Amino acid sequence: MPDWMVHVAVAWTLCRVLRFRHTQFDTPNTILVMVGSLMPDVVKIVMLFNTMGHDWWSYIYALHQPLGSFLVAAFACLFFEKKRDVFLFFSLGVLSHYALDLFLLQISGGLYLFFPFNWICFSLDLVPNDDYTVTVVALGVALLVYVLGRWVEKKQDFLGVTN
Repeated sequence: MPDWMVHVAVAWTLCRVLRFRHTQFDTPNTILVMVGSLMPDVVKIVMLFNTMGHDWWSYIYALHQPLGSFLVAAFACLFFEKKRDVFLFFSLGVLSHYALDLFLLQISGGLYLFFPFNWICFSLDLVPNDDYTVTVVALGVALLVYVLGRWVEKKQDFLGVTN
């Protein structure tokens, strides 16, 4: 499952489906959820440092755990006016990221969901990392939700219905 593409597609699909009932999930807030879905992977910056000969994985590994990801979200929301709302949208993205990562076949045993309080690994071990089927399905569902959303919007415009 190619990480970022699936995480962004699922976050967008989740927001678009929620938008049918909740108007808060407009385009700017959907973008916040999509950015939040990538926040746990901020640790991938280590690859840049590895090319320069520095091994920083031990220092920033905790950022790929839920507590670390929520701390990154809390720090990032400080740059916004509506900090609480932005943090909640970032958090929805972070939660969608970990929900998807639970399905991955984990070589290391799984995710430390309750790190640093508990060292038990969690994983469903259903999907290998290199399986593109999940990517195709996620993008297909996103396309289907997009088309359905456009159809509903056109129908509402035709009937003069407002949300």
